[in-house]
Amino acid sequence: KTAPLLREIEKNTAHFLASGAHMVSGSMQGSLLTTLSSMSREGRILEIGTFTGYATACFLEGAAAAGNCFGGAADDQKEKVGSRDGGGPFVLSLERDRRALGVAS
Repeated sequence: KTAPLLREIEKNTAHFLASGAHMVSGSMQGSLLTTLSSMSREGRILEIGTFTGYATACFLEGAAAAGNCFGGAADDQKEKVGSRDGGGPFVLSLERDRRALGVAS
């Protein structure tokens, strides 16, 4: 079952970037990306070329699961979890197409 956020990304991509809508990962690839990213050490992912964010959302879902399994920061460090400085899950995405960034934001 596709999450509401992923359906919204697909819909917005088709509406605002119709010529690139075929590039959205889709539910099958998205499920694979979520699974693979959940196996990463502490949920740390580098994504190059995020387009409108579908795969990024899948990576985030998996990274959060990995962070829950491996993260375990002490209470005094909870505010740092999920940041590059404090460890824990995060996804760094890079995209150079300004049109795609406009749809994703």
